[in-house]
Amino acid sequence: MATPDPTRTPPATLRRARRAFVLVALVLPVLIVAVSALVLTAWLPSFPTDVAIHWGVDGADGSGPAATYLWVLLGVGLGIPVLLTVTTLVAVGAHWGATARLLGATAAGMSAFAGVICLGSLAIQRDLPPSGEVPGIAGVMALAFAALLGVGAMAWFAQPRVQSVPGAALEPRHDVRVGDGERVVWVGTTTMPTGALVFLLLVLLGLVALAVTMLVMGTPLAWVSGLVALVVGFALAATASFRVRVTPDGIDARAVIGWPRKTIPVAEIASARAVRISPFGEFGGWGWRLAPDGRSGIVMRQGSAIEVHRRDHGPFVVTIDGAEEAAALLQAYVDRSAGPAPSGGTERTAR
Repeated sequence: MATPDPTRTPPATLRRARRAFVLVALVLPVLIVAVSALVLTAWLPSFPTDVAIHWGVDGADGSGPAATYLWVLLGVGLGIPVLLTVTTLVAVGAHWGATARLLGATAAGMSAFAGVICLGSLAIQRDLPPSGEVPGIAGVMALAFAALLGVGAMAWFAQPRVQSVPGAALEPRHDVRVGDGERVVWVGTTTMPTGALVFLLLVLLGLVALAVTMLVMGTPLAWVSGLVALVVGFALAATASFRVRVTPDGIDARAVIGWPRKTIPVAEIASARAVRISPFGEFGGWGWRLAPDGRSGIVMRQGSAIEVHRRDHGPFVVTIDGAEEAAALLQAYVDRSAGPAPSGGTERTAR
């Protein structure tokens, strides 16, 4: 018989939260985009072949078909909310919380942002004479961000407040004991899921191919694509895998390239335990994350994690196999540090 998961949101609460989420994250954006698209389509015949579609610091500096705004509206105002909705419903599952609520508000706000940007950009160009100067877009941008914040706030409060339940403590499979003067070192590696790693590598290869193509063709600003590929490659290398060590000095987690790195001395640790983590439900995704409840950490997958409660900061978590033994060993060192310091001793390595 399967053991009930205490971190799952109660069914009645989950249904109510999901219903409200779908209304604000999907239904509302569909309505906003539909109305905006109708207005935009009605305006199109009154515009010339090309209109301003890009502004720089000195004003409009790029032009294109007026229908471009329709595609931007659909892509940003509807595409992003649909993506956020599907991703949230699938990834969060039954572990609902503030992260899902925030993503629903973001989806609603993005649709309003896209509607104001697209309609506003065309509205300031209506009835302009052929040689007329296109007005600046600062006012439209201000209205768009106001719509993003306003609609997002309303969508946030329209959803019920569901408090995510932190995972229960996991017990180690073996007793972890450290004798006086003994030095035990636990070492482990946590890695990004294979599917996510393959996807990001394909994205990186696409960026590299694009950069090379632009450089060969002599495209202006081709170096920008190369810089983007370099940044993405470095970010992937810095977050794909972390090496974790638990020693009498505390816990250390560092990327395989050496940075980023997180070291928490044992003197700063109040307690340590192993818990079960839902990456999307509790942290909104994977990687180096910050949760709405103040926790932070390296979240690579769903499952067991070392949770370190610090004396002066919020808890820090690291998802990794063998978290139960690692947390128990770290707690043993925390307990031992409160007593007399041992002199001399032996060393052994645990995994």
